Amino acid sequence: MLKAYSIIKDLNKKACEIIKNNGIQLDISNSDKRPDKDELIKLLNQYDILIIGIEDKFTKDMLPMTTKKKIIATLSIGLDHIDNVFLENDNIKIINCQNSNVVSVAEHIFALILGLKKRIIEANDISLKGENRKKLSMKSNDITGSTLGVIGAGKISREVIRISKVFDMNIICNTLNPELHEDLMKQGVKFVSLDEVLSNADIITINIPLNEENRNIISKEKIRLMKRTATFINTSRGELVDMNELIKYADENNTFNVGLDIDAEDYKDILNIKRNNVIVTPHIAGVTKEAVERMDVEVANKLVKYINKID
Repeated sequence: MLKAYSIIKDLNKKACEIIKNNGIQLDISNSDKRPDKDELIKLLNQYDILIIGIEDKFTKDMLPMTTKKKIIATLSIGLDHIDNVFLENDNIKIINCQNSNVVSVAEHIFALILGLKKRIIEANDISLKGENRKKLSMKSNDITGSTLGVIGAGKISREVIRISKVFDMNIICNTLNPELHEDLMKQGVKFVSLDEVLSNADIITINIPLNEENRNIISKEKIRLMKRTATFINTSRGELVDMNELIKYADENNTFNVGLDIDAEDYKDILNIKRNNVIVTPHIAGVTKEAVERMDVEVANKLVKYINKID
C-alpha cells in the first residue's frame, strides 16, 4: 500500500476520501508549523507521496538524499518552490494544480484594476475621516473601452480576456508562441511584442510562471516604456519585475497605478509607505476559500489518476 502524507493539516475532506478510497494510506499533519528542510527530507524518504504547499521549498541539495521513486503533489499552479532538478528527475513525479484557482486569480486582477481606477482605497480613507470627494487626489476612471495588455496567454490570461469582454476592452497580448492561440486571434486578440504591450496598453497584467529566463523581464527599461497613466498588475511573482524601479516610477507619476499580489514581505522596505496609486495584497489571489477546496480535490484526482495509470 502506498503511503501519503499531507503537510497541509486542513486538506479538504472530499480530497481525503478520494485518496483513501483508492487504497492509499493518508496521514495528515496536525501542526500549523511547516517542516524545515531536514523534516521535509525525512518525510520524503518515509512516504511515497507528499502533499505540499507553496511554502514548502525543495532545493537542489535535497535531491541526492532521496533515492526511491516519489510523488510530490503541490497545491499550487507555480513550481518555483521546487528546484528544476526535481522536475527533471525520473524518480520524482510532480503533480500541480493547473485549473483550480484560475477564476480566483482573474477576479483578483480585476479587483485590483477597479480598486485602482475607481480609487476605492483612497475614497474609503477619505470617507472614514468624514470628508467628501473633493479631497480625492484626482478623479476616478472608467475601464470600459480601454486597451488591456496581457503578458502570457495561459489559462489565467484567457480568463482575464474572457472577463474583459464585459468591459468592451481592446486586447493586445504578448506570448512566446502566438501561433498556438488562433482561437484568441479569432476573438479579436492582437498579438504584439512585449514592448508594444507596455507602450500601448492602458492596463497591463502579467500572468506567467517565474523561471530563470524571465526573471526581471519587466526591467527598468521596460517600466519606462509604460504610459504615465497606465495601470500595471502583477499577481504572479515579484521577481518578474524590477520592483524598486516599478515603485519609483509610481512615486514619480501619481497617475501611474500599480496593483500587486505578491509575497509582500520580500519587498517590505519599498512597500511600507501608503500610496494612493499602489495597492498590495499578500499573494492571496489564488487562495480563496473556493479555490483552495478546488485545488485539494484537483490534486487528489490527478494523484489517483497517475497512480492508477502506472499500476
